[in-house]
Amino acid sequence: MAQGKSQDRRMVRNRRVMIYTFLIILTLFYISAHRKLERERAVEAAKVTETVGAGTVSAVDGDGAAGDDLGVGKGYRADGDFGLDGGSADDRMHLGGQTDEGTKHSGGMEGAKELFISQDDMWCLILTNAEYPVPEDYAAELKAIPGTEQSVDERIYEPLMQMLEDMKALGLSPVVCSGYRTLDKQEKLFNRKVQSYVRSGHTKEESYILARQTISIPGSGEHCLGLAVDFYTNKYHKLEKEFEKTPEGQWLMENAQDYGFIMRYGEDKVDITGIEYEPWHYRYVGVEAARYMKEQGLSLEEFYIEQSLYG
Repeated sequence: MAQGKSQDRRMVRNRRVMIYTFLIILTLFYISAHRKLERERAVEAAKVTETVGAGTVSAVDGDGAAGDDLGVGKGYRADGDFGLDGGSADDRMHLGGQTDEGTKHSGGMEGAKELFISQDDMWCLILTNAEYPVPEDYAAELKAIPGTEQSVDERIYEPLMQMLEDMKALGLSPVVCSGYRTLDKQEKLFNRKVQSYVRSGHTKEESYILARQTISIPGSGEHCLGLAVDFYTNKYHKLEKEFEKTPEGQWLMENAQDYGFIMRYGEDKVDITGIEYEPWHYRYVGVEAARYMKEQGLSLEEFYIEQSLYG
């Protein structure tokens, strides 16, 4: 009798084990299938995001064969052609160009989250930093800024002049104290900065590291593109952080993007740009791109990542 009860208990226990095992297997199958579905959804979402965010930008290599994503280090040719699909003005947004309404216009990027970059846009979006030197064959057509010894790429002359005129109309007194520089001049300025740190007691290695945080290394530099300018005012003649507190500095931070300029080296972007905060240094990137970067809080390096412009 006792033996029969024991066998019954074992049978019940075995059934329970089988049921639990079956339920566990079903649960594992469900979890596995659910995770697979989530991965597939994530991949599809990533593909959509990449297609929309990158603006389906395509590039060609130096021989003109279709292929890699656009990169400053490759694909650039002496004639300034980055090999992008041309497209039409009707079906892509032109970042570097201007509208019929002039340099400052009301179209803007309001509410927009995507950009379409054409070949004609890239001249003003060239990136130069410690990793990306100015192309050896780069040459800017310069135009002198009246009343100064400075000059800029002639293509940014009109928007720069318009911005200065609008500032002066408000009673401000902006002064362009630095514009285009040759690579030789950039090298001299960098070496001078290194020597100043050496004289203050730093080693040559320390001086080099400190210098590259305040001025672009030889071979690179925003000013060498002719697309960047430094400002001070009639009353404030220092290229220092305090420039941000001047009426001119505050106006530029609020409005420069409407003329195609960005503050190139933001205070919260030092780790990204490798250059210390420079509220006096502005770089032309085109009205649409400038407004987009301002709206999204992007540095030029971050913009390159987002728009898949790195090679």
